[in-house]
Amino acid sequence: MQKVTYFDVEYANSRNKSICQLGLLCEDYLSSEPYYPERNIYLNPGDGFDDICIRIHGITSSKVKNEPLFSEIWPHIEKYFTNTVVIGHNVAGADLNALVRNLKRYNIDIPELYYVCTLDLARQYVPSFAVENFKLSTLCSYFDIDSDSEHDAFDDACANADLLKAMINAYKINIDDHIKRYNPVESKEFQQYIAGPVLRKAISEFYGIVRGFSIDNRITSEEADYIRNWRNQYCQYTGSEEVASIIDTIDTILEDGVVTVAESFDLQRTVRQYMDLVSTSPVTLATQILNGIMQGIIIDGEISSEESEHLRRWLYDNIYLSGHHPFDKVMEMLEKALSDSIITKEESEYITKTIRSILNPVEELKVLVHSVEGKNICLTGNFAYGSKLDVAQYLKVRGGLIDSTVKKSTDILLVGALECQAYSHGTYGQKVLKAMEYNEKGCKIEIVKEVDLIIS
Repeated sequence: MQKVTYFDVEYANSRNKSICQLGLLCEDYLSSEPYYPERNIYLNPGDGFDDICIRIHGITSSKVKNEPLFSEIWPHIEKYFTNTVVIGHNVAGADLNALVRNLKRYNIDIPELYYVCTLDLARQYVPSFAVENFKLSTLCSYFDIDSDSEHDAFDDACANADLLKAMINAYKINIDDHIKRYNPVESKEFQQYIAGPVLRKAISEFYGIVRGFSIDNRITSEEADYIRNWRNQYCQYTGSEEVASIIDTIDTILEDGVVTVAESFDLQRTVRQYMDLVSTSPVTLATQILNGIMQGIIIDGEISSEESEHLRRWLYDNIYLSGHHPFDKVMEMLEKALSDSIITKEESEYITKTIRSILNPVEELKVLVHSVEGKNICLTGNFAYGSKLDVAQYLKVRGGLIDSTVKKSTDILLVGALECQAYSHGTYGQKVLKAMEYNEKGCKIEIVKEVDLIIS
């Protein structure tokens, strides 16, 4: 053995293992002289992100949306995998499996692959009583290896290189005895991934938006474009029966390039068929539909008397939402504005602005926090700083008290900077919703974005 490649990947979701970052070090096994330059490559996975994966590595779709696809980068890195032994931690089950899946997706020939797994070596040679587990970070700590960042593909590849050398030196391992040929396992055909919460929100809010479009008994070209763009965004997920049926209806509607009010009703009926499938909570489902209706109404930048009256009637029909944000706030605003049955230009502008802030409450926040000492703090979302445990520890050291849930006594609800697909209300989740509801009843919970937490 002469040439070795230390290899690690991070992927967007565990179903397809669509790669969003890979790290490569290729060197001479004996001299450690590099064969090729080290590579730390971020990729646009061309696939949906799983919230669990985002929490692990912190890579989001917005971070890599302008990066190259795997198929574009492969011609430049293929040489790292030919006539070499690939080395990684659980490299067969994770990294090479991901590599092969991505090659198959783009119909690229799979090279003959050989590997050595540092996880297998550790389990064979490192005494089990000496370590808590055989994770890469645990083994690096055991062998006094500096590891910059766990679950960063390049840093993990570098750590693997040091780990292999440390184990060889410690246990006099003949590495040639541990080289295996990689046999790809059968995997399902690639099917575009979308997280369940994202699909549920997309369908229920789309229903509300189309309903909002039809309130004034006309579908504008801008509204038709929205329907067309929704179709183009979600047509890749037709492996889902719900999405496939909705896309078929949209395609039929768009055949003549025009969307009529009657066709919008047909589309609503199709989407409505799946309402019972997309949510187990009537309140969450109705709130998502309400958000969609409001978004559809203000898409043209204003709200008419007719649209306001229709929205108020919808609220009356769903009076069970009373007490749940944003029902009471919207109802009170509409009752006041419609007291004379006419929406003036000033009232239209105010209602439109208020609805925008309701739909994107976190983006409207401008609260800066310089101290958390003695404050009760609840965390929500995914954080750029690290895991929630890391953030909680950071705040505790600075005098903060951590609430596991939002309470009336909570002082600060801290919203993570990274996107979170589990949010049930589009741009925010249940904790933000609960905080807003408490505030409407007189509480003073500060909802703060991670970027606005400025403490030393």
